[in-house]
Amino acid sequence: MKEKELRLAVVFFGGVSLAIYQHGINREILNLVRASKLYHADQPVDGRETPARSLHERYPDEPEQSTGDLYREFLETLGRDVCLRVIVDVIAGSSAGGINGVTLATALAHDRSLMPITDLWLDEADMLGLLAPEARARLWSKWYFWPLVHPLLIRLNREGLLPGKANAEMEKRISVFLRSRWFKPPLDGRRLSTLILDGLTAMRTSSSPWESLLPQGARLDLLVTVTDFRGIERPIFIHDPAVAYEREHRHLLHFSLEHRRTGHLLSDFDIDNFPSLAFAGRATASYPGAFPPARIREIDEILAARHMPWPARAHFLERNFRHYLERGENPEEAVLLDGSVLDNKPIMACVEAIHTHCAFREVDRRLVFIDPNPGMVRAPGTGVPGFFATLRGALSDLPRHDPVYNELAVISRYNVQARRLKAAILNARPIVAKLIEQATAGRLRGDLTADDLRHWRLSSISLLSGTTIVYDVWMRSLVLEALDFIVRIIVTACQYTHHSPEACRVQEVIETWARQQGIIADSYAMPENLYRNAELPPFGKMILDFGVIYKRRRLNFVLHEINDLYPGVSGEQAGASAADSESLDLLKIKIHKCIDELSIYDDIDFLSRQAIAGCREIFLEPGGEGVWPGPDTFEEITRLVGRLALECDLARTADNADAVLASSLVLNLEERSRDAILTGYLGYFFWDIILRPTVSALSLDSDAGPIEEILVDRISPEDAISLRLDGQKNVLLGRSFASFGGFLDRSIRENDYLWGRLHAVERLFDILLSTVPVSIRGNFDIGALKKRAFERVLAEEEPHLHSIPALIAKLREAVERI
Repeated sequence: MKEKELRLAVVFFGGVSLAIYQHGINREILNLVRASKLYHADQPVDGRETPARSLHERYPDEPEQSTGDLYREFLETLGRDVCLRVIVDVIAGSSAGGINGVTLATALAHDRSLMPITDLWLDEADMLGLLAPEARARLWSKWYFWPLVHPLLIRLNREGLLPGKANAEMEKRISVFLRSRWFKPPLDGRRLSTLILDGLTAMRTSSSPWESLLPQGARLDLLVTVTDFRGIERPIFIHDPAVAYEREHRHLLHFSLEHRRTGHLLSDFDIDNFPSLAFAGRATASYPGAFPPARIREIDEILAARHMPWPARAHFLERNFRHYLERGENPEEAVLLDGSVLDNKPIMACVEAIHTHCAFREVDRRLVFIDPNPGMVRAPGTGVPGFFATLRGALSDLPRHDPVYNELAVISRYNVQARRLKAAILNARPIVAKLIEQATAGRLRGDLTADDLRHWRLSSISLLSGTTIVYDVWMRSLVLEALDFIVRIIVTACQYTHHSPEACRVQEVIETWARQQGIIADSYAMPENLYRNAELPPFGKMILDFGVIYKRRRLNFVLHEINDLYPGVSGEQAGASAADSESLDLLKIKIHKCIDELSIYDDIDFLSRQAIAGCREIFLEPGGEGVWPGPDTFEEITRLVGRLALECDLARTADNADAVLASSLVLNLEERSRDAILTGYLGYFFWDIILRPTVSALSLDSDAGPIEEILVDRISPEDAISLRLDGQKNVLLGRSFASFGGFLDRSIRENDYLWGRLHAVERLFDILLSTVPVSIRGNFDIGALKKRAFERVLAEEEPHLHSIPALIAKLREAVERI
């Protein structure tokens, strides 16, 4: 059966109180991912059927009739033709959307419940509760403002800035807010930090802290935007002067979970990291003028008052503020503002993270951005704006509502290139297969050993040597790539800032040494009939010993070739027989282990203290100046590089890959599958020449997995069209009062939260259906599934949403009409 992964990368835009709408969407995303996990956990094992379970049986706090059961029903129907797994592996958020990113990532990482966060939004996101005690207006505060409150509310309502005629409670909140402290932030930053921390702590795990909704071998990345008010000084290398310095204010906080194939979790979302996550949510939502800026000491003081530890504090600072430490600045002095000031729609941060993720199966990659306010901002009007209108537009409105056209245009261009590259690979396959068959003298289909594969791997590169204008340029690029890896080791060992003047000096010294050693040369003739690694010339040894990025690219390409071999929908063969699917799965596991083995080179922990000391002796002096290369220095560098090669031991990883691809798993495959895999491995250099320039031009990680298109989907009130109330289009009330409307009344929060769940149901089913091959879409009555899901959301929420009975009644009538 064809296997496929639907990988969702979710982006949350800023929206102040519209974050409550986004939380409703989060509830459905969590239900969908949970349903996918349960569906795959209950698949038959060794021919034995396992009893189906509802979400309620697995998660007792879920209702007996959950929307998750309907998502699972969809997956089971699709499972007759395509086995689909749904994964969320990248999340990016800004401002209040950043808080939703934090909570969703925490729920997915360890399979936690989001219901405590629902209670938090509905009960605690209240204007009176968020006001700082020292800022809150007393009875006689600004008493002269009292007579103006009622006329002001009438004017605000007439201009559409209120969700309707203000009731007594709403009027009270607006009055207190307007009469509270002026010229200083009136809302309580410590209160916000406390609420987020309490919400994370209340998120119960499903069973054990080692449970996760990420499958083994997958990684979850959370990216939260913040704005550094003071900024961090960064060097920029130009012509004259050689180095210029500017201050960078845009900043990303990064958290991740790695679910290793051993079952172990390396997590930034466990209880030790809750203070880090709470600080990220507090910092990204520090709306200028409303909340005070965020600083590390604030969370320190909250934890001290509670006698709570922060075990991951050093890890958080090292990971997210390393460049501060490298520049000699104290991250504890950083003053952080709302992430939406500079990056309210962090789509590109999400795309960059996507390019670092590899999948186990064929991937349908989606970027889903959640925009509660699409195109709803009023136009600036005609004529010349006044003084205050210009200031507000320049300082707040225009930056926050800057369109995502440029970001989506970049993704569109990327998708065009991805399609063209796939077509180029497809067209080149027969030619490469013929060349490899000639190079191996037709032995590729007979018995072969790992030694044979090594010999062909080392020798087949010479197939390109006749076209020197291509061969030499490509070989030089691999040599420089390997030298860059050496430079990175040395720079890290010396604790230099990457891209600093010191790092540039190391780069220059290493490249000068490489030219002196003949590693960087005018031509790269490779000896014929190579059998052992020791027979390689100096430039070949350099690639073998330090070409970690090239090795990753080659293995990821082999995975790409394997994914194309699985049987197609309804038995249509893509290359392999159905019986080969299990062997292909096992082979991919082994190749993934080879790739995982290369992950130890992501830092320098694999080096001995002696090797690190050797780097520092040559490139670091007490005065901080590196040594300019001379004859004696070159000899020391040669000895150092030899030591690094022994400790890296990358030649062993190449031998391990040879052993896997010469194993019975490959040799016993159907002939067409076997040929495709071995040709992809031995002939990868042909595709590297095709792929690498475009990958570099697209600014992708050069060692990332296969290039896949990124399809963009949006979840917003404009896109969910099944439920309409008397033609009402603007159903969200939280966008009133400059998007602070949700903080004025619980009924507004309940309204937006409920619409979030309903809109998510519709759009998630739309996304699921779009993954289904056109030939079998007739198997699904998607309208009936949506209707049943709407009914279940209303049945589940009606007992809890006491402030909006009229809305629920209207929605029931609208659902009946579907």
